[in-house]
Amino acid sequence: MQTARLPQLSIIVIAAIALALPTAAAAEPPTPTRGIALTVDTIARQSPSADAKAVARVPALTPLTGQRMVLPGIGRRTTESGSWIRVSLGIRPNGSTGWVPAKAGKLVPLDWSIRVDLARRQLVVRHHWRVVKRITVVVGAESTPSPTGRFFVVEHVRLGTSWSPNGWALALSAFSNILRHYDGGEGQVALHARGTLRGALGSASSHGCVRLPDAIAAWLARWVPNGTPVRIF
Repeated sequence: MQTARLPQLSIIVIAAIALALPTAAAAEPPTPTRGIALTVDTIARQSPSADAKAVARVPALTPLTGQRMVLPGIGRRTTESGSWIRVSLGIRPNGSTGWVPAKAGKLVPLDWSIRVDLARRQLVVRHHWRVVKRITVVVGAESTPSPTGRFFVVEHVRLGTSWSPNGWALALSAFSNILRHYDGGEGQVALHARGTLRGALGSASSHGCVRLPDAIAAWLARWVPNGTPVRIF
C-alpha cells in the first residue's frame, strides 16, 4: 500500500502508433506492447475528441517521485482533431481508460510484463514474452484481497519505512476494493519488498499488496520500467 512515508509526435511517430496499436474497434490485445510516455500534462477524455468529457487530468510526471508517466496504449484513432491514443489510467475505479492526444507524448515499447496468480501465490516476469522469473509471493488476505484486473507500473519508490528502510516498491495503477484509505495513502496497491513484515511467502496475509523477497523487489525496480503491464488474476 502507498503510505505517507513514500517519497509521493512527428509524422514518423504518429505512423508508428498507427502500426503498433490496434484500432478502437478491434479486440484489446492480451498485453499492451506499446505505451505513451507523456511529455506534457494532458487531459484523458471519454472519446477521441477535444470536446469530449474529461475523465482525468494526467500529469507528465508521476506523483510520488517525479518520474516520467508512461501509460499502456490499448487503442488508437485518427480524427479531424488529430491522432488519439486510448490508454489505461491509474485512477479509481480500477480498469479506467481514456483517450489522450498522441502529441502529448512519445511512443515507447513495453517489452516487460508481469502476471500475479493469486491462487498459486506466484508472480511471473516476462521479457519479450520469455519467462525470466517465477517467484512465490505474499498476496492479499481474505478480508483485504488483492484486486484483480489489468494494471500497470506507475513508478518506482524507495519505501523508507521502519519495516523496510531501503526496500523497493513498484506502485501500481491498482487500488484496493476494500480500503479507500490506508496508512496515509489512498489504498494504492504495490509490488513491494517484505522487509520485516509478518506473513510467509506463499501466504495470503497482506492488505492487498503483493510482497516480494527484498532482492526480487530491488531487481524489479532496476529492470522493469514504468508503464509495464501487470495482470492480477
